[in-house]
Amino acid sequence: MKDFKDKVVVITGGATGIGKAMADKFGAAGAKVVISARRENRLQEAVEDLTSNGIDARYKVCDVTDQGQVRALAEFAFYEFGHVDVLVNNAGITGQPGPTVSLNKEAYQSVLDVNVFGMLNGIWSFGERMIEQGTEAMIINVASEVGLYPVGPMMGTYTASKYMQRALTSMLKLEMPEFIEVCGVYPGLVQSELGGSTAQTAAGMPADKYMEVIWPQIENGELYVVSHPWGKDYFQETTNEVIESFSKYAPHYEGDDEFDTRAIARRMFEQ
Repeated sequence: MKDFKDKVVVITGGATGIGKAMADKFGAAGAKVVISARRENRLQEAVEDLTSNGIDARYKVCDVTDQGQVRALAEFAFYEFGHVDVLVNNAGITGQPGPTVSLNKEAYQSVLDVNVFGMLNGIWSFGERMIEQGTEAMIINVASEVGLYPVGPMMGTYTASKYMQRALTSMLKLEMPEFIEVCGVYPGLVQSELGGSTAQTAAGMPADKYMEVIWPQIENGELYVVSHPWGKDYFQETTNEVIESFSKYAPHYEGDDEFDTRAIARRMFEQ
């Protein structure tokens, strides 16, 4: 989608950080913007800033873990503008760090509720209506390069959620009609209020610079929107480990297509 003039863009977690930078960029491209977050004061500040720059911007308080509130966000956006062309599922949290062997279910659930089910609530609330529109549209899921490779220990809750976001984004790409583009965004460290303050991300890439890196990829509707060069090296390490295992223990052989999982799944769904 190259032209965003008069398109309607809804962004969760849109008051600060990457979400706000996206609102700035889409707005500068001529889009009308609806941002949501839990903190109304930050939403008000963001909308004031957007409108001061000539952008048609609205806000609605929304907790993405509450499906009813996300459906209300959709109703608000469709009521205000009559259509939604771009959905950005950006809201996210880092969660509690700790070793996998000792973190409890609640630690994982709190992160999954925001990062995974928050994203799904967006897809469930907007997706079918965007299909019914029958017009060019886009769903952007903001994950993390942590969803491509494990950054390090003590980050099990966050990493698990980002791997799930990646899997669901890939599945959505397979399932959506061609006129709806699906993008998975995999930022490295970007300056934001992730974790509740800017302290955790102070060493990261400025959000406006980050948007300049990823904007052409969004325009092109790339499935993998990337930004931080070292992510490629670390992802390659993980990929090489998997390929090495296949090469050693499950190499191709004559007639191996009998158990080709993708072909079997395709035949099953065609029946």
